Amino acid sequence: MDNEKRLLTTREMTLIAMFATVITVCSFIRIPIGSIPFTMQTFAVFTVIGILGIKRGVITVVLYELLGLVGLPVFGGKGGLSVITGPTGGYITGFILSVLIAGSIIKYVNVNGIWFKRIVMFIALLLGDAACFIIGTFQFMQVSGNTLNTSMKFCVTPFIIPDIVKMILAIVIIERIKPFTDNIFSK
Repeated sequence: MDNEKRLLTTREMTLIAMFATVITVCSFIRIPIGSIPFTMQTFAVFTVIGILGIKRGVITVVLYELLGLVGLPVFGGKGGLSVITGPTGGYITGFILSVLIAGSIIKYVNVNGIWFKRIVMFIALLLGDAACFIIGTFQFMQVSGNTLNTSMKFCVTPFIIPDIVKMILAIVIIERIKPFTDNIFSK
């Protein structure tokens, strides 16, 4: 057993479970700005991308979504297939593509200098968020029957500035925590 290559180490599984819990907790944190409150769920996903990377990040988000799919109230107090297939479920399933896109950019675009790294990470998170918005808005339109304009007005536009703020906050947190998690993964 020691000679076999494991898919995940015990430490990795522990961090994956921990960050799936962080996403869950952040989905309950609602900040009422304007007529539509936003949660810190995307902040948690952004943080997962930067700290855990592609493979562990995707596994974390899939675990989170599976917990909700089986009925645990991890989606801001709701759970079950009806949430995933409902009007806003595409924004939740879009997290997987968000991790794949942003994680790939962060992993494969190598730059020198802290500010260049921050810019690359910000652009990566922005593109990952855009992919999530595309999937979520498409599903919202299909399920609700709303037009693209109406869907954008209610599901995208109010969240752009809060998401940018969450990206910046996530980058600050990632820079502080990643050295510790990298140390854990290297042992």
